[in-house]
Amino acid sequence: MSFSRRDFLLRSAGFVTVSAMVPKWSVAASRGFEAVEADAAASERTLVILELMGGNDGLNTVIPYADAKYGQLRSRIGIPSNTVLPLDSKLGLHPKMTGLKALWDAQRVAVVENVGYPNSSLSHFASRDIWHTADPSLVEHRGWLGRWADANLAGNGNPLSCTAISSSLPRTLLADNVQVPSFLTLATYSYQTDGAAAGDRNNQVNTFLKQSSQEYELPTAADAVGQLGEDAIASSNVLQTVGSGYVAAGTYPANSLGSALLLIAQIVNANVGARILYATYGGFDNHAAEDQAHDPLVQNVSDAIKAFFDDLDGHGKAHNVLLMTWSEFGRRAQDNASNGTDHGTSAPHFVVGDAVGAGIYGNSPNLTNLDSNGNLLVENDFRSYYGTILADWLKADSAAILGSGWPNLGFLNKRYV
Repeated sequence: MSFSRRDFLLRSAGFVTVSAMVPKWSVAASRGFEAVEADAAASERTLVILELMGGNDGLNTVIPYADAKYGQLRSRIGIPSNTVLPLDSKLGLHPKMTGLKALWDAQRVAVVENVGYPNSSLSHFASRDIWHTADPSLVEHRGWLGRWADANLAGNGNPLSCTAISSSLPRTLLADNVQVPSFLTLATYSYQTDGAAAGDRNNQVNTFLKQSSQEYELPTAADAVGQLGEDAIASSNVLQTVGSGYVAAGTYPANSLGSALLLIAQIVNANVGARILYATYGGFDNHAAEDQAHDPLVQNVSDAIKAFFDDLDGHGKAHNVLLMTWSEFGRRAQDNASNGTDHGTSAPHFVVGDAVGAGIYGNSPNLTNLDSNGNLLVENDFRSYYGTILADWLKADSAAILGSGWPNLGFLNKRYV
């Protein structure tokens, strides 16, 4: 029976794990690769995706502080207008987001307002899958960047083109012909040998590699597992050196997001040709006590992004890096009796880097024209959001990946396009 590597990955629960001893990623390292020097070419640009899991409250992140309706709808958890960090005469950042405001003041932030998709699902699971695949019909199994990777990275010989700092592979990066590493820390990304026989580690690894290198006349599951094991060990050996001696030029928050963006900065600085780097940060499903929970969440996001770009600036690496955020939905316009917010629809998202045309793209949320559930209407389809990044940053055919008819939102600077 023909058994492709893709078949094996899909039958292994989305490539969450290969075995108890093989790390949660694989690459084509058997072909070998060398570090590359980054330059201004589009082929060397890096896209960093930050997923805010749980449905971030956009109205308490980018606040329509000049709209009296906001205070009426948010009588329990509204942000006082005199504390907001103004972006213009209508919108401002949450007062805890001083780091992102500093980047805004430096003309390095684009705010894309009212982003969503038609007939919004209020389910975390369905909406995340829709955002991951850029397919509201949920027919497409691959992620939107997985489709890009299949078209642009398959067979390129670079095992580190895409990496996810995540406990499992984000569906955004699920591809047919490109395998993506997924791990949380470099310390845990290694072949696990018997600690009681540390001196025998090389023998154990070499034995595993020899077993894995057996060739079969026809592709089999054993062949797929063996190749994954070989690739994982080879690539692990490369990444173990990434953080060695690294001195961060930014002050990262002491949390999972700070650790993830620090690791991403280290990978960028390693010059291994990373094109896509992915991080997740959760906790945004604030149905209750949002007035206590949301402040530290948005502060951590703001502080971590600021530290990340400070770090890249200090190492001369920021010019070719673009960061984008997404969350599966926003929150309902009116707060609830538990000082929280229920599942909503559209929300603002951030694009950060030297390449942005700084500013606000879209209108201030219309709080008087809500849908039948009391949720915000969508102004900018998320496929326009994705498509602008595909076309203008990754230089891809966005229509081939997302379908045609999605207007470019123009939030990237013309000198980069």
